Formats: sequence, structure tokens, C-alpha cells
Amino acid sequence: MFRIPVITLLAVLAALQQRQTFRSDTEMIAVDVAVIDAKGAPTPGLGPDDFEVTISGRPRRVVRAAWLAYGTPTSNPETVAAAAEDAAMASSNRMFIIAIDEGSLQPNGAFAARAAVERFIDQMRPDDRVGLMSFPADKTTFRLTDDHNSVKRDLLNIAGIRQEPTGQFHMSVPEIIDISNGDADAQNRVYTRECQGGTSCNLSSIKMEADSLASYLEMDTSKTIEGLRGIMRALAEVPGRKIMVLVSGGMISSDRHGARVNATNDINTLSAQAAAANAALFVLHLDWSYQQAFGTKNDMSSTYFRNADIAKTGLELLAGTLGGEMVRVQGNSGDVAFNRVLSETSAYYLLGIEPAPEDRDGKAHPIKVKVKKRGMTTLARSEVTIPIRGSGS
Repeated sequence: MFRIPVITLLAVLAALQQRQTFRSDTEMIAVDVAVIDAKGAPTPGLGPDDFEVTISGRPRRVVRAAWLAYGTPTSNPETVAAAAEDAAMASSNRMFIIAIDEGSLQPNGAFAARAAVERFIDQMRPDDRVGLMSFPADKTTFRLTDDHNSVKRDLLNIAGIRQEPTGQFHMSVPEIIDISNGDADAQNRVYTRECQGGTSCNLSSIKMEADSLASYLEMDTSKTIEGLRGIMRALAEVPGRKIMVLVSGGMISSDRHGARVNATNDINTLSAQAAAANAALFVLHLDWSYQQAFGTKNDMSSTYFRNADIAKTGLELLAGTLGGEMVRVQGNSGDVAFNRVLSETSAYYLLGIEPAPEDRDGKAHPIKVKVKKRGMTTLARSEVTIPIRGSGS
């Protein structure tokens, strides 16, 4: 959920330093949205009529669209409120939160991640503030600083702690998912490959091991989600708009509809915390599965491509549910991905939208923001919660 404050013009000066929202004599809700062109650059020059917004599938009028570029005041402000917002934005700096999922990375992957993040920090503006967090360990306290060198020193503490599920029958993740969900063909393939006789090697024992390893994968995903929940709670304590860059080696989620090892329900529980965090989300999937597959004795097979897709599925769900963007990083393309984050976060729009009376019920409503011009990508929240009139934010 994305909880929207509703504030009048009288509150402008008092609240400027705490949040970027619209204020006017007519009550509106404020939604920030990034509009990116085909080259990954923010797109200026759009007005209210260039946006289409629906709440619960019904169109809502966009009253104002303010272009907010970090360090660059907007020209020709439409109102006193917009001018005040522009002044606050011009004097602000970006706040980057780099969250590294240590539980998703092998040791060699963590080394590559540290190197890529260090180069990312080197490309930031001097006045950009940055904080480093890691999980699933309980490290939800962090500091935001423009001392970039100190953050790079903290990177040395990041380690890869991923443990692959192992068992007697050397099943890959796709085989674990298939067999735990009753796929007899997959079960028979493992039997043919692994069983050379013996009472402990039979179809029943293969199914039991697949069920056990599926539970391991589900617990692993739950730990990741709980780590993200802690990060979101910590970010909610920091006023202003943040940019969260999640660095992950993958989040397992089944590619079989309604099957076990599905991260959808866990991810949906993050909505409230993500809303309170007020953070634009970028998910960087550091995918070294190709190298890992050829580097091991048993893994590389016909399951490779599916195994790689399963590893990214949870991250795609996470980005889509929380209104973010996922970028897949393969090989040495980390610098390109991080530069894309820097470009796309250099500016965004703050939309002032008129809600209908039925929207003001304090419940979550799906929201969709589109741009009428072709070739543009929009990044915005997928849900909003608008307080009942008079109940406050």
C-alpha cells in the first residue's frame, strides 16, 4: 500500500522539509512517478494532460504535474505551492540506500557485488547521501552520509552466505519444485539418474527429499522477506524520498501456477512497509548462474535456463508489486546497470490527483499511471490508501 497524505496550502512551509507532496486550496493526493525514455533518461516537459491515472480502474483527473530534478529548480511554477516544492527540491540531494541480500550470494558473487557497488558509489554526485544495509542478518541500523569513502570501507564486511539445497539425490531447484508439486515424470527422471539399486533409493524417498528441500527453499524466501521488512521499517524513520537499490543473486519462486515455493504471498505482505518507507525501488539481479552451472559437476543440464528464470522470478514479483524496476545483470554488466539507476533517478514527476469521494475510505486501491506518449516507461506505486476525510495522514 502507498499511504497518501492530504494537506492544504496552509501546511506548506511547516512540512516542506519532511516530505514532497502537493498542497493547494483544493485537496489532492500526491503520487510520484518516474517517466523514462527508451535510452533510460528521465523525460521532462510533460504536463497534467500527458498522464492517465486510474484508481480502482476508474479515471481520475491529474491537476498538476511538477518536474522535480535534483539540484535543478523547475521553471514557470504553476502555484505558490509548486514553487515552494521546487525550492525544496533544488536544495535537496538524493538519498541512496544500498541493500545487499547476502543470503542470495555465493562468496565469489559477493566479491563481484562489492566491486560493482564501489564503482556505483564513485559515480554518485558529491552531495548524494548513501547508506549501506545487508540482510538477512539483523543489520537494520544504518547511517546516511555523503562520506562515500566510509561507505566503501563498510562494503568490505559484505559476504556471500548462500547455501544451495543439497541431498542424496542431487536435485536441481526446478526438480525440487516439480517433484514437490507431484510431477511424476520429473520424479522418474531423478530415479533413473540416481538410483542404482538399494532399498533407500526409491520413488518414495525421492518425493520425501523433494518435499523437505522445498520447505528449505520456502523458509529461505521467508527469511529474505523478513529482512526486507526490517529494512523498510528502518527507512520509514528517515524523512523524505529515498532510492533503494536492492542487490540480489536471486529470489526463488515457482514458475508453476499455484505451486509450492511461490513467493507471491510473502511479497504481498511487504506493501504496507514499502509504502511507509517512501522509497523508489530498483532491484539488481546479479545473475552468474551461467558461470556457476558450468563450474559445477552436476548442475549444468537441460534445467539451466529454467533454473536461471526461477531465480529471477521472485525479484520480478517484488519489483512489480512494489512499483519498482528490476534490472538483470549478467557477467560484467554491473556498471551499465548501476549507471542506469543513476540516470533514471536524477528526476521524477510529482502528480497532483483529484480523488473521488469513494476513494477516501482508508482502504487500499489499485492505482495505474500511464503516459500518453509512446516509447515511455512509467515507474509508480501499484496501490494507494487515501485516509477518510478528516482522519489525517
